[in-house]
Amino acid sequence: MSEELLRRVGEKIFPCLGFSPTELLWQRLARVVQQEAKRAGAASADEFLQRALRGERAVLEAICQGLTINETYFFREPKHFDALRQLLPELAALQRPLRILSAGCSSGEEPYSLAMTAQDVLGPLGHSFEILGVDFDAEALERARHGCYRSWSFRDQGMERARAYVEQRGELWCVRESIRAHVTFEQLNLIERVPTGPFAVIFCRNTLMYFTTEHRNAIVRRFTEELLPGGVLVIGSAETLERPPSELERVTVAGAYLYRKRSRQASINAVTEGELLRVLLLSTSPVTRVAIRQALRLLPGVELAGEVRSFEEVRTRLEDLPAVVLVDALESESVLERLAGVQGWPLVVLVGPKVLAPRGVPAVVVPELVPGAVRRVAPELGEALAAARSRFRDRPKIEGSAKVGTGILRKPSLVGSAVRPNGRSGAGAPADPVRRTAERLLLIGSSTGGPAVVAELVAALPLGLGVGVLVVQHMPPNFTRSFAERLARVGQYAAREAEDGELVMADTVLVAPGGRNLLLTRAGRVQVVPPEPEDIYVPNVNRAFVSVARAGWGPRVMAVILTGMGDDGAVGMAELRAAGAATLVQRPEEAVVSGMIEAALARGGVQKVVSAADIPSEVVRWAQRGVMVPPR
Repeated sequence: MSEELLRRVGEKIFPCLGFSPTELLWQRLARVVQQEAKRAGAASADEFLQRALRGERAVLEAICQGLTINETYFFREPKHFDALRQLLPELAALQRPLRILSAGCSSGEEPYSLAMTAQDVLGPLGHSFEILGVDFDAEALERARHGCYRSWSFRDQGMERARAYVEQRGELWCVRESIRAHVTFEQLNLIERVPTGPFAVIFCRNTLMYFTTEHRNAIVRRFTEELLPGGVLVIGSAETLERPPSELERVTVAGAYLYRKRSRQASINAVTEGELLRVLLLSTSPVTRVAIRQALRLLPGVELAGEVRSFEEVRTRLEDLPAVVLVDALESESVLERLAGVQGWPLVVLVGPKVLAPRGVPAVVVPELVPGAVRRVAPELGEALAAARSRFRDRPKIEGSAKVGTGILRKPSLVGSAVRPNGRSGAGAPADPVRRTAERLLLIGSSTGGPAVVAELVAALPLGLGVGVLVVQHMPPNFTRSFAERLARVGQYAAREAEDGELVMADTVLVAPGGRNLLLTRAGRVQVVPPEPEDIYVPNVNRAFVSVARAGWGPRVMAVILTGMGDDGAVGMAELRAAGAATLVQRPEEAVVSGMIEAALARGGVQKVVSAADIPSEVVRWAQRGVMVPPR
């Protein structure tokens, strides 16, 4: 396939979809073109791309629809529907009939779930309601209108909650007409327009993350305009709003975070009185940023207003956005040194236990140099943010750089000798153990939110277990090497990007290279190979897990699936379990996205569900005894 033709088609299509052109999206475009060219009977992928550049509507629509990720099922993220159930009686007073929008509805499972929930609550009250589902994908909408699904669409709690409103027809389960009568569907592109309101409820989950920041902010702004005062906006658990409109207030209902629209006067008051605490994060570490997002979600009245990577970007953003600046100084002394030249900013600093916080600045000490540990100090973080805001109630005044030592902040000092990123001094670090091939394998599969959890897990693993670790993290090229370097810094294990043909060694972490698949041979050597055309997720967890099972390693393997979107890994874990491997997953309720975990559970290949913090101890017990502790 011509890279030049692919680039031109991507540049033509991505702006129309509003998608942010990440490396992962370019990979997906290449696979979609190959699949759709074959389906259309084109002579070659290049010929198919040329037809797209000529503007053939059928070709362009096929590619656009292929790029749409339709990962959905009934009552996905149940806590959102629990929150809706609690709010519906109050919302019913706002509008008759009550109108609910499902934006990015895919094949219809979400709008039908909304209708079932509304029928449960509002039906007995005699209150009418309407559900509108919208999506760009015409094929998905056609499936939605038919309203018939296979049992996989009812995984997790889906069938338990939907059972009264579906009927079986052969191998399919079809939504009853009493529910379908409340639901309509419409094809549209959210970057062009949103449906005309007003709506009392808008669900737009796991959709905004694919758009560029500019389009994402514009869509949220339009949603807010179409939302009734008192109405709610629901986004995915893995998503955040960088700069939500002042009319939106984040609230917690039934354990779920939602955005509720204030009255216009209340919105003005919230900003002027400082009720909504906005946080601007300064960090160069992707892993730290994920951990801090998770921590801030635990704090009521706190909103992540944006993420920047330099002090210069902070200056620009603070010119039009009142916010507390949270500075990640866990790794870099240079960041602490720069603080000495700053005046007039409301600051909170994250530091490690071996570093003195800058004098006069609220600081949070993270007990380990593992960004995921930030979640455990969320209450302390909230207090420090509030303290910083209370000192700077007025809009921050941004001034030029001051001379070192003349501002309100003083240059920090470091305690003791040079400290390695893993917290061990250079003099006292243990010598490298004798290298030996791995006797056992720990396999880790993850996606969205995974890097932070993987870093915590690897950091807690002790040496000498005879275990080699293979990490398959959905990640594009040029990112996995730095991810491996990060794992090497935070833990005691050697860590690097895997190379084709190398042996898996004990006390070593090998990370599957971005854009490639990682397989294992019977002799314990890794193979780094190109992805197959049908691989939606790359590096592919299923292919790695299946290769290990079929290479005869089963009884010497523990397989772990962590947070992630989609269903990758479920098939491979089931095959590993059948081959005698130990299998466990992270608790779905603590995951950033639980799709991969829930898919593995639905396949029946999971022995145990545990908290991510308990996985290292499970690994130690398994490696030492060859068994896991029975589920509690």
